Amino acid sequence: MFNLLEILNLKTYYYQGNAVIRAVDDITLAIRKGEVIGIAGESGCGKTTLALSILRILPRNARIVGGKILFRGTNLLSLTEEEMMRIRQRHISIIFQGPSPQSLNPLMFSGIQVAEAIEYHLGKDMSRAIRMAKELFEEVELGASYLITLPHELSAGMLQRVKIAMALSTRPELIIADEPLVGLNTTIQAVLMDLLMRLKRKYGVSLMYLSHNLARMAEIADRVAIMYAGKILEIGPTKDIFERPIHPYTKGLIGALPRIKKIREQRRRGLIWVPGNPPSPSNPPKGCRFHPRCPIAKEICKTQEPPRVRIGESIAYCHFAEEIKDTSPYDFWAPFLFK
Repeated sequence: MFNLLEILNLKTYYYQGNAVIRAVDDITLAIRKGEVIGIAGESGCGKTTLALSILRILPRNARIVGGKILFRGTNLLSLTEEEMMRIRQRHISIIFQGPSPQSLNPLMFSGIQVAEAIEYHLGKDMSRAIRMAKELFEEVELGASYLITLPHELSAGMLQRVKIAMALSTRPELIIADEPLVGLNTTIQAVLMDLLMRLKRKYGVSLMYLSHNLARMAEIADRVAIMYAGKILEIGPTKDIFERPIHPYTKGLIGALPRIKKIREQRRRGLIWVPGNPPSPSNPPKGCRFHPRCPIAKEICKTQEPPRVRIGESIAYCHFAEEIKDTSPYDFWAPFLFK
C-alpha cells in the first residue's frame, strides 16, 4: 500500500492585524491508498485548516508558509491555480462541514450541480452527466426526483446525501470529509456513515475523516491522528490509539469515553477528563503545546519541542513517551484528578 498523499512539515498561518495564528504548525502526515485516516481533536485545533490547505482553498488572510503537500509525488504547493483546478474535485474532493444549504448553489437544482462537476472534470456532455448524476442520486438513496430540487427544499440528511454524491461524482482518489455529520441526529448520522463507507469501499477511494467524535472514528478509521493546537501529538492504528494510547492528551481523551463493556467499572472508578483549556492559537506556549495542562510536565517540556517517538506502529510527540507508554488512561490521570 503506497502513500497517496504526503504532508511534510506543513505550516499554515492566519494573519489578523498584528496577530499570527499558527493554525497548522509543522504537521507531517501520510494518507495511504485505500485507507481511512481519522483526524481527531477539539474545535479550533486546526483540522479544517489542514483540509483547506490540501486543496489550497484557504481564506484570504491565511497563508501556507512552509512545508510540502505531495499528491502521487507531485507537490501541490508548486502548481499553478489552473493546475490545481484539475486536481480539485477530479482527484481530491471534499464534503464540507455540516448540512448547511450554503455549501451548495441556492439557485441551482441539486442534480445539475452534481452534473456540472461531471461535465467539467470528466468531459461528458450534459445529457450524459445528468444520467450519471441520476445514478449517483439512486446510490445515495435519494432517487431521481430529487435531481430537480433546490438546496433549501432538502432536509439536513438529504443535503448531506447530495454532497456525498457530489464528492463521488468524479471518481476521486481521495475524499476529505470535514465533520460531515455535525448537526444531524444520531440515527441519521449512523445511516449516512454506513452509506459513505459502503460507497467508499465500492469505489476504492481513500478517506480523510475530520471529527471531534472519537466514538464514531473508532468504527471507521484504519489509523487515527490526534491534533492539538495546530500540532499532531500522536498517530497510530485505531486499535492502538484506543487500547494503548501513549501521549497524555490522548490518554485523557480516550479515558473520557464511556465504554459499554466497562460501564460498571467506570461508574465505580469514575470517568477521567483533561482539565484546563487549549492555548491561544496566536500565542501558543513554547516547547510542548500541551505542557500547561499536562500533569507530568517538566522544565524540558516548557522549553523544547517534544521528539518524534515511535512505539510499535504508533508515533507520539512527547518527551516521556517511553516512560508512560504502558500506563492506562485511568492510572495515568486518576492520581492527579482524584486526590
